[in-house]
Amino acid sequence: MLIKFLFYLFFLTGFVFANEGKNLYGLNIPNSSLNIGGYLDMTYDDMRRDDFLFEDIAMLFSSNSDHFDLLGEIELSHISLEGKSSIHSDVDVNVERLQVSYNINDNDSLVFGRFNSDVGFWNQAPITILQDTTTTPHVEQYVFPQATTGMMYKKRINSEERLSFTLQYNKDLAHQEETLKIDKHIALAYVFESDEFSWGISLGTYRDNNHINSHYAGLSVEYDNDLISIQSELFTEEDTVHQGKPYSGYVQSVWHLFDKQDMVMRLEAYYDKKNDLKEEIYLLGYVYRPFSNLSLKGEYVYHSKLPLNRFVYSLSVLF
Repeated sequence: MLIKFLFYLFFLTGFVFANEGKNLYGLNIPNSSLNIGGYLDMTYDDMRRDDFLFEDIAMLFSSNSDHFDLLGEIELSHISLEGKSSIHSDVDVNVERLQVSYNINDNDSLVFGRFNSDVGFWNQAPITILQDTTTTPHVEQYVFPQATTGMMYKKRINSEERLSFTLQYNKDLAHQEETLKIDKHIALAYVFESDEFSWGISLGTYRDNNHINSHYAGLSVEYDNDLISIQSELFTEEDTVHQGKPYSGYVQSVWHLFDKQDMVMRLEAYYDKKNDLKEEIYLLGYVYRPFSNLSLKGEYVYHSKLPLNRFVYSLSVLF
């Protein structure tokens, strides 16, 4: 298994190196505005069966015009190096994003389809290569819907402020295997952005496939300069059967130690009423980005209550 992993690493690194000098992160279809690219995330998690998995293999396509933008992301998930799905007998194909944006003017736009919910800061980096860790904070998976199938109105108030309103009242377009399964979502988000400091608030309500209604609210804060990046989010969620999450949040710092190398530390805490669980999670990680479209990550995750302590490694490529 290790030999196979090293072979894939060598092959993919060579492919990225060949494209880096040309700044190619996708292929433009001649005589059209259509671009086709993709990404690959390969992970090793020692809580699993010591297998390297293609956690995500995805095709990205986009097209732009004066008023309309198209973005699509079709994904294959959880495939081992043997070429078999780790959770299905057949390879699973999922629509992660399929959205059309209409730019009304320079400040206002409408988005239709399946898109990342405009909630919090972490959720705006939808693929692993854009994130500083392979694992995802608890709040991002269990407190609010990560994706919405519906419509969104976005408004740029001025150079520092923006606002969005999201509406879903139908079944989701995707399988939603590892996310909240919903058929209704209403959300409002406000963000203030400056050169180094940004903050935002998010409010929303959603209904899951069991017809349980939940309401959430959260505050997101981010500070970023040449030496350190600090991001923190704190949310609360309650539902109609009183099994919500009174708090779930994290503080993550990314230290830019050397050129293309970062150290990551994250502290999480949450209270899950349904499982009567209060837990803290500690993460220490390292990120190496030899090229802008390649990242290598390693991290150790410690759980104060659940038996989920583990090492996680990943290779992510954007092409």
